[in-house]
Amino acid sequence: MASDVVTAVNITKRYRRKATPAVDGVSFEIAEGETVGLLGPNGAGKTTLIKMICGVTAPSEGTIRVFGADPVREPVAAKTGIGAMHQTGPYDEMLSALDNLRIAARFRGLSWRAARPWALEVAEYLGLTEALPRLVFQLSGGQRQRLQLVRALLTLPKLLILDEPSAGLDVAGRHQVERFVRWLRDDFGVTVLWTSHHIDELERNSQRVLVIDQGRVLRFAHPRDLVREFGGAHLVVTVDDAVAGKVVAEWAETAGFTAMPGDTEVRIEGASARDVLAPLARHCTDRGVAIAGVSTVTDSLEQVFLRMTENGHLTDRTEEQVSAA
Repeated sequence: MASDVVTAVNITKRYRRKATPAVDGVSFEIAEGETVGLLGPNGAGKTTLIKMICGVTAPSEGTIRVFGADPVREPVAAKTGIGAMHQTGPYDEMLSALDNLRIAARFRGLSWRAARPWALEVAEYLGLTEALPRLVFQLSGGQRQRLQLVRALLTLPKLLILDEPSAGLDVAGRHQVERFVRWLRDDFGVTVLWTSHHIDELERNSQRVLVIDQGRVLRFAHPRDLVREFGGAHLVVTVDDAVAGKVVAEWAETAGFTAMPGDTEVRIEGASARDVLAPLARHCTDRGVAIAGVSTVTDSLEQVFLRMTENGHLTDRTEEQVSAA
C-alpha cells in the first residue's frame, strides 16, 4: 500500500507587510508514486507552497511533512530524497555544461564519480550529450532548460518537484520532457509534483490536480473529475462562410444560448445536438444557408481552470465542494 510522501495539514504562510496570507489553510496529501499537477494563476501561492515542501521557508501555522519529517527542523530526513527543478537557476556561463554539473554535485555533497553515470544517462535521454562540452552561454534556451532538469536529477529522487519544466521548449521538447517524467514514474516509482502554465501537460500526465487560488485549495481531484464537475459540453456548428455563421449565431442568441462565431465555425455554449439541431436546421433552411456539420466538444482542463478562477474569486459551487471534501 502506497504511503504519503507529502502531508500538509492546515498550513498557512504569512509575510510581513502583506495583508493576506500567501497560503491560507491548505491541506493535502501526495501518495508515493503519484504525479500531482499544481495549478493556479500567478500569485496564487504555488511558489510559496513549493518553498515550504523544500524547507526553504516554514509555515506560519499548520504542519507539513515530507517522508514523515519536518523539512525545516529535520532537513536531512526530509530533503535527501527531493530533486527540484526550478524555473531559473544560476550557471557559470564561462564553464561548460559538464563542469556546471560537476560543481552542482560538489555543492550537494555528491561524488561526481558516483553521480556521473546516472547524470550522463539523463542527459542522453534528454538529447543533451553533444551539448555537455559547450560553454553554457553558447547553449540555446531549450538546452539550458533541459540542463536544469539534469542538474535536479544528479541522483534518482524519491520526490521530483518540477516548476515550469517546459518553459522555453518547443512542442517536441515538451513531449520529450513528458516522456522522461513518465519513465521516472513508471520504471522507478518517482513521485512528481509538477506545476506548469501548459495546462494540457498536467491534464495528460497527472493522476490528480491541486487547484489553488488566493492561497486556498479550490479542488484536488483527477483532471477528468474536474472536467465533469466544472466543465460542460458544447455544440460546434460548421458552416461554409461567415454569412451562414452569422445566421447560426443569431438563432443561438435568440434561443438563449451564448454563441462564439468564427469564419467557418460557431461554438454554442451549453447546447446539445439533440435539443437544438432540428430547430436550428429549420431556421437555416428558412434563411437559405446550409449547415456543413455538427459536433459536440467537451471543455478542456484549461477551460475548466479559467472558469474556476474567473475574476480571482471562488464560486459558491467551489466553496461548497471544498467544504465537503
